[in-house]
Amino acid sequence: MRRTGLLGLALSALCLAYFYMLAGGIVFNHRHFAPIFYDLLNFYDRPTAALGVLVCLTALLWEKPAPLLRLVDYLDRHVAATAAMSAGLFAACAVGVYKNYPLSMDEYAAVFQSKVFASGHLAAQLPPPLVPWLIAPGFNGYFLAISAQTGRGIETYWPGFALVLAPFQLLGIPWLCNATLAGLAIFLIHRITLDVTGDRRAAGWAMLFALASSAFWANAISYYSMQAHLTANLLYAWLLLKPTAGRSFAAGLVGASALLLHNPVPHMLFAAPWLIAFALDHGTRRRLIPLALGYAPAAAVGLGWAWLRSDIAPAAQSAAMGATLKSVFMLPDADILNMRVAAAAKMWVWALPCLYYFAFLGYMRARADRHVRLLMLSAVCTYVGYLFVHFDQGHGWGYRYFHSAWGVVPILAACALTGRSDAGRGLVTFAGAAAVLSLLTLVPFQLMQIDEFITGHLAMVPAAKRPGGNVYFIDFRGGYYIADMIQMDPLLRSEDLYLATRGSALDEELIRRNWPSAVQCGSAPLVVQWCLRNAPGPAIGDGQFMPR
Repeated sequence: MRRTGLLGLALSALCLAYFYMLAGGIVFNHRHFAPIFYDLLNFYDRPTAALGVLVCLTALLWEKPAPLLRLVDYLDRHVAATAAMSAGLFAACAVGVYKNYPLSMDEYAAVFQSKVFASGHLAAQLPPPLVPWLIAPGFNGYFLAISAQTGRGIETYWPGFALVLAPFQLLGIPWLCNATLAGLAIFLIHRITLDVTGDRRAAGWAMLFALASSAFWANAISYYSMQAHLTANLLYAWLLLKPTAGRSFAAGLVGASALLLHNPVPHMLFAAPWLIAFALDHGTRRRLIPLALGYAPAAAVGLGWAWLRSDIAPAAQSAAMGATLKSVFMLPDADILNMRVAAAAKMWVWALPCLYYFAFLGYMRARADRHVRLLMLSAVCTYVGYLFVHFDQGHGWGYRYFHSAWGVVPILAACALTGRSDAGRGLVTFAGAAAVLSLLTLVPFQLMQIDEFITGHLAMVPAAKRPGGNVYFIDFRGGYYIADMIQMDPLLRSEDLYLATRGSALDEELIRRNWPSAVQCGSAPLVVQWCLRNAPGPAIGDGQFMPR
């Protein structure tokens, strides 16, 4: 058991060595990485990997398992309270750390569509003359599909996550959506672990492992759909642990919802081992019928949404479909393998140190259990499936392509500790100390990194010199992902407009037509600011702005 901790330390040191090898071009290369993917990897994840090694070293020195076991037992006895308090902390961080801001276009697309749904519509109706300013040209058809002729617009992704987010938008608390889903995920991680192992302490371990991992926090406070994928897949797996007809039908409904969250691939990869196992096992084969009936609504909703998208912007729909087909059906090459090795490093540093090692030990210890094998296969299929996708993920905290299956990792890791209560420097002590130290050091450190990045990103646009009534023209062709700041309320209810520049002459013409007395009141590299307060012309924030 002492050697187990030493091997975990060695694996963390190997992960740290990878970052230096990548930066030096030794064995690995990053020539095809997206700039944002490499920058986050090199400038943010590398110091985290070094801190992870220090956490492992400190955990090796800890010799008192008793307080760790008391903590785990406490979490098990207060599952609902822990889940609720966690959701509250996630919500606070969504506002304080993530600034309640959809940082990337992937996040903004769902937020945009959720506001449309919350207003009682399927598509936004924007002023057609304003469309060239409202979205960077390269993004139209890939994140949003907006018709320049009619002004109708929707997100290009499937609408499931936007539908989940819409009630929170309606109540004015969108930051609570993913936080709530993460709290539910904590509860499901406990339930699945308890059902699989029959060990309440192991279920407590699984909760601690999840809460001690920054990847779980990062997605819980963001507007990425991956938290919804994780929670839906956990609920799907939990329902199928005891597949009665009713639970199988409910699992199908959950699976249908997961297919529509933003694209069907994450759930397809997760569910494939379960569906194959059910088909091959005579005892569960009959449950495929209610399961299929539950999935049926996904086809109708998917076809309807595809029709709406093609009706609004047929050219954009064709371009998006072509890009999707090209990315999915590509055999792995050296570039993809480099991306996925980098992804594995990100997975390691965004979890508590050695979590994946513990998960492997848990699988090896409990692999005789059919459900443990299925959980492991879901994780493996998700990782391997993206070997055929020629993207590194671009933006994102941790490796978000894997996050839909991430919930099984703390469950498998807890299986390694089932029935253990060793003294001294054994696996329980090492794993518990690593988890607590990660929760106290790595999680705050990586939340500060997120806060620093978002603060710097928002600082690219000058602060409003007057309260409200500002128009910002942003040069989307330069800058460091400044094009992602060209965002709008689909009903144009916000006081400020963030527009893609069309050149100073056309920009000023738009201003003079609508606000003759507006003044240029600020600028920054790639940004020009106009102040409209008290200027004659149409108001922006009433949702009635129609440019002349």
